[in-house]
Amino acid sequence: MGSRRLPGKTMMDVAGVPLLERLLRQLQGATSLDEIVIATSSEPADDVIAEFGRNLGYRVVRGSKENVLSRYIKAADASEADIVVRVTGDCPLHSPDTVDEVVYTFLDSNAEYASNTNPYTRPDGQDVEVFTTSVMNLASTFAVDEPDLEHVTLWIRRNPDVVKLDVSHQPPINPSMRWSVDHPDDLEFVRLVWACLDRRGPGPFNFEEIMSTVTESGAEPGKAIINEGYYLSIFNTATAEAAPPLSLGKSFAWLERSEQVIPGGAQTYSKSWRHHIRGVTPIFLENGKGAVVTDVDGNQYVDLVQGLLPNILGYAHDEVDRAAYERATHGHCFTLPHPIEVELAERLCSLIPCAEMVRYGKNGSDATSGAIRAARAYTERDRVAVCGYHGWQDWFIGSTSRNAGVPKTVQELTHPFPYNDLDALEELLASKSGEFAAVIMEPVNFNWPDREYLAKVKEIVHKHGALLIFDEICSGFHFQLGGAQKIFDVTPDMATFGKAMGNGWPISCIVGRRDVMKVFEDAFVSFTFAGDVSAMAASLKVLDILEHGDAYARMTAAGTKLFDGARIMAEAAGLKDTFILKGHPHWATFAFINENGEDDPATKALWLQEVTRRGVLMLTTFNISAALDEAAVNIVLSAFAHGFKRIAEARNNGIDPKEWLEGPVPVPAFQARS
Repeated sequence: MGSRRLPGKTMMDVAGVPLLERLLRQLQGATSLDEIVIATSSEPADDVIAEFGRNLGYRVVRGSKENVLSRYIKAADASEADIVVRVTGDCPLHSPDTVDEVVYTFLDSNAEYASNTNPYTRPDGQDVEVFTTSVMNLASTFAVDEPDLEHVTLWIRRNPDVVKLDVSHQPPINPSMRWSVDHPDDLEFVRLVWACLDRRGPGPFNFEEIMSTVTESGAEPGKAIINEGYYLSIFNTATAEAAPPLSLGKSFAWLERSEQVIPGGAQTYSKSWRHHIRGVTPIFLENGKGAVVTDVDGNQYVDLVQGLLPNILGYAHDEVDRAAYERATHGHCFTLPHPIEVELAERLCSLIPCAEMVRYGKNGSDATSGAIRAARAYTERDRVAVCGYHGWQDWFIGSTSRNAGVPKTVQELTHPFPYNDLDALEELLASKSGEFAAVIMEPVNFNWPDREYLAKVKEIVHKHGALLIFDEICSGFHFQLGGAQKIFDVTPDMATFGKAMGNGWPISCIVGRRDVMKVFEDAFVSFTFAGDVSAMAASLKVLDILEHGDAYARMTAAGTKLFDGARIMAEAAGLKDTFILKGHPHWATFAFINENGEDDPATKALWLQEVTRRGVLMLTTFNISAALDEAAVNIVLSAFAHGFKRIAEARNNGIDPKEWLEGPVPVPAFQARS
């Protein structure tokens, strides 16, 4: 009854019946439950719940308002239960078949904990958790933080020693809707739905019946962020104190050695210390597994860089690495083509709309440069229009501020144009009519295309006799199989893919129309390791996992929690208009801005300093992998909370963020995306 957001919600009227009774009637239809127990607090305000439950014949236990976990312990003891099913009292649209599916799946396993929330395959408000009383008692012994006690199962979910099971429901699947009640608009929604359900009969109703009724009723679900209370509880336990410095002695020793023999100290600009806060963040990593990396000093971090996007399934993925290793034991770099080249090409052609033929590379720059060469050969033209980041080769990098060593004549052949601006593209192509070979662009990055934008780009490009190339090095496989061209139903002439297609094993590809791709028989794009069979074996396994597993659902679940949590915490810290986050749940970028709406790199650096020292490795993007489990997500959210409170503390005290920085503000190489 003491809900902060909707006081008294548990007993509020829902189409003539108290909300709690709606839930209890639904749960009565679950065949897997031996007893339903109401566990409420000992607060006087909750006397009405206790009396109501007892009058209906339910066992009622009462305990601490803050320590909800202890109430579950009491409920299990009172019922002598060895297995507990947790359903929260603000879900009047729960369904008995959803409960049964989770419980029976748990009973058929050797798990100690199971849930249907990681990832969600039912709306919020259909949450079910099942766990043994023995593991609950362990949580009661070792869980001490306020969020652990309030949300009951957090300690269990992040403990690596607990055998966990994620239950995915069969279709119909709708994970994005909100059916729980925390705000007035949630209450209005369930009232409208129940008014329609009551016309069907007495119930209880299964999920499909509720789902169809929701559709028929036209009721709009509430707009609040799912799990808002969870994020706020983590934020409330954070402090504004500075995180202790990391021990980085070995990192700096390796940097000193590296700078004597490696220009810039790293092989990739974005992986060097320049993008981090020198003196604060690690410089050399030793190993990685899943979503966690360890630096040479032994510090561990949840990695939200993901090696610049390749490790979509996480570091050292057993199945992928085994496929590559087993292939390598039979020979690796052959004198003649290997059949696996054909197998992978056939698979890519079946998945990617524009793919009729395939050529391989080792990295993204191989693919984009090869595509440009083919376009120039096919059209017998020289100029290229670009939008986004397309690699390090002369033809593109010459159009940026990092153009040292690129001949001026080459620079003059590449022309950037802004995203989502059709007039600018039309004007550019018309300015050098008949001279453009191709328009190469990232079809989506952190900005979503305007309605019909990509389709109209294709029209303009073809009107001017050029080829349209989608650079899907980043977007390809990260959002879904088939790439952005499949999401937006716009088929380019050619496309490039890389990064995630090998989960860290170096492989990229150019795909496209047959008549264009046949140009490669004369346009020379050829190198020794293009036929790397181990990387191709890895790629085939990655495609298997992405196509037939739940990797994308896991990425969406993890990314949504991090993005929603970051937004809620920023607002709670008074930074709603300061912290900007945009993109897709699988790949997004963030920034801090000042009161004039300008980028504030010092504030961002201070936030990153705190976040890194609390065990999260980041640049300026959230690169989500399927390996981000509950434990990793909790570490990240906790680090975010401390970071936001530290920024708020500086602002509230009029302190320049640079005063609290212990290293220089990182400076990006250049900006290719807006």
